[in-house]
Amino acid sequence: MAASRGVVAAGHELTAEAGAQLLREGGNAVDAALAAVLASFACEPLLTGFGAGGYLMVAPPGEPPVLLDFFVEAPGREGPSTSELVPASVLFDDVPQVFHIGAASVGVPGTPAGIARAAQRWASAPLGTLAAPALRLAREGVRLNAMQAYVVQILEPIVRSTPDVAALYAPHGRLLREGERFFFDPHLAGTFERFAAEGAEPFYRGDIGAAAAALVRERGGALSPADLEAYEPVEHEPVSITYRGRRVVTTPPPSAGGVLIALALALLDGEPGPPGPAQLVAALEAVNDRRDEAFLDGLAEPGFAERFLRANLGATTHISVHDADGWAASVTCTNGEGSGLIVPGTGVQPEQRDGGGGSEPVRVRPLPAGAPDAEHDGPDAGA
Repeated sequence: MAASRGVVAAGHELTAEAGAQLLREGGNAVDAALAAVLASFACEPLLTGFGAGGYLMVAPPGEPPVLLDFFVEAPGREGPSTSELVPASVLFDDVPQVFHIGAASVGVPGTPAGIARAAQRWASAPLGTLAAPALRLAREGVRLNAMQAYVVQILEPIVRSTPDVAALYAPHGRLLREGERFFFDPHLAGTFERFAAEGAEPFYRGDIGAAAAALVRERGGALSPADLEAYEPVEHEPVSITYRGRRVVTTPPPSAGGVLIALALALLDGEPGPPGPAQLVAALEAVNDRRDEAFLDGLAEPGFAERFLRANLGATTHISVHDADGWAASVTCTNGEGSGLIVPGTGVQPEQRDGGGGSEPVRVRPLPAGAPDAEHDGPDAGA
């Protein structure tokens, strides 16, 4: 979506339009990215939301880029889960992938804290202005486009897993179809209003967080008020790679995707010309083969990205914005396709912390001395 002061790329036309609106009103790239993220909660609800987590890359003009990590964190400060993960087999182009849903899959959400922190740090518009397009979409409903209808279809085992989510995505006993208007839980508009007025506080130290923790713990999950109160976004230095004379910055560990993208670009940089489709596929297959047990185990180690790239060079929503003043912002969010739960009175879907074969391991807090790993991480803590 092009605007007079920049350009916005997103996974849904209304998500992109929300960002373009902020640019037209004089906002910077971060304003546009955050408005688009909030709009995506209404336009792409199975992929993201207030119960999700993500990463935001910000490149201010003339300053070093910064990566804001607000990914989902493993809970357990008040004890482990007492229920089991519920498997849900989903077909992606006829290839089955098992996701784990239910209360035991829920982690500490990061999007409310991340958006609020980014708005305070880089945005020029207040939260009320950033949330305005999303609030309108939540009140009016959004017609499913072809992609979102496809997402509902392939995630049928998840969207029919509980009466709460089935009422949203399969009203009257059948899945929503392309062109039908999707009205999210009517309380979601109220949650946007609360976020616009109060920021992230209600989600971590207020009634919204308390309701989420109560729901999850009632059903045997580990999410607690203590987990929510302790959550903080974290800033990182990005991974940097050179591609055809340009410096590309991407997400550092513990994200897996950013390191693998950097490796793919480095491999393609050795080609004599721009890569064709076959070369792109070959490069992506080559880097994905590096995603073995040692790779995943090493992601949390200091300096892993640099060591990995040196040694090897010999599902989600995404939004990118660039404005006329030289600001650039790129943000990826995911709710792991959802846990099957809806927090009463909020429209918030708590995220899975185990996406079932996804690329992003959950954020794991430091363990107390002598604490057993399983008590805090659980078998589902990594993806």
